[in-house]
Amino acid sequence: MAKTKWIIGPGTLTIYPKRNLRIVGLIFFVLIAAFIFYLSRSVQGYSAGLTLGYYGCLLLIPLLLIFIAETKVIFDGSSRILYKKIAFLPIGSIPFDDIASVEPYEILGSGFNYKLFRKSNRHGRGLLVSAGYSKATDANLIAFQQEVLPKIDELVFANAPIIHKQAIYDFKFFREEGGVYLLRDNKIGSFIFGLIFIGATVAILFSPDFLTNEGSIQKILLTYFPAAIGLALLFAATSNIRFDKSQRKIIRSTFAGRFKKDYPFDDLIRFQVIRKTTNLIYSGTEVRAEIFLPAKNKTTILNLKSFIGTKKIERFLDEANTILGRI
Repeated sequence: MAKTKWIIGPGTLTIYPKRNLRIVGLIFFVLIAAFIFYLSRSVQGYSAGLTLGYYGCLLLIPLLLIFIAETKVIFDGSSRILYKKIAFLPIGSIPFDDIASVEPYEILGSGFNYKLFRKSNRHGRGLLVSAGYSKATDANLIAFQQEVLPKIDELVFANAPIIHKQAIYDFKFFREEGGVYLLRDNKIGSFIFGLIFIGATVAILFSPDFLTNEGSIQKILLTYFPAAIGLALLFAATSNIRFDKSQRKIIRSTFAGRFKKDYPFDDLIRFQVIRKTTNLIYSGTEVRAEIFLPAKNKTTILNLKSFIGTKKIERFLDEANTILGRI
């Protein structure tokens, strides 16, 4: 069960975002201790030094989890500095003036947690300040929102100067043509690879002896699967997104403009910044538009742009918000 622990003082706030690892570590400790007891009874013939070293390495795993569970984030109002520690060991600090926000961070497919983001890397990995939650009705989450977030606002943001965004006039991510802003996106690679995959299917169809030793299902897959991938790549390569200021609409065109969908500026709820990982390795960040569909009384997601790295995302959002008239 996700549980965030915290201690609120007059001028301080201490958060333990990983305390749930303490229980996990204790469970592993008991299981590994039982396993060691079993080995000591059933396995003989090894030197005492080797045996003790092996047992010690096994016990280090749960002990390390218990140690990491003591990770804490300390907001010190007197020095206006955030300190991060693991138990008694300091591992970093952030001046309050470099803190941009504390906000929920979506974990794809498994819920969300709260992270702190720095002004110097507004859309980076962030600093974890809560446990993960799978539902918004979690009692610990509600208490965190009611007690911890207001205290962070009081300590960090209450006396911070308000800096107003400046409108953008020199666009890097959009090309302006008569009040219509076309989102720049290099799709030559997708177009070329799409043609290659479709060409592979055509080549197979004109070579009937190529798959004579394969079964019927294998023939179908090997023949038409490349074409399906190629069509998907061509679909992406011939799509574009435009922001039309005169009509106040976001227009998405596919297949060189043959199919269009438009969304009023006023129906744009927010921009989502989604950090993606593959096998726990960072694989890019996507910026999406969350749009309300009044006719269907639901929302839809429009993928706008992908980034490798996070330094340019804030600039992209500033340009988009300038076009929307929000800056």
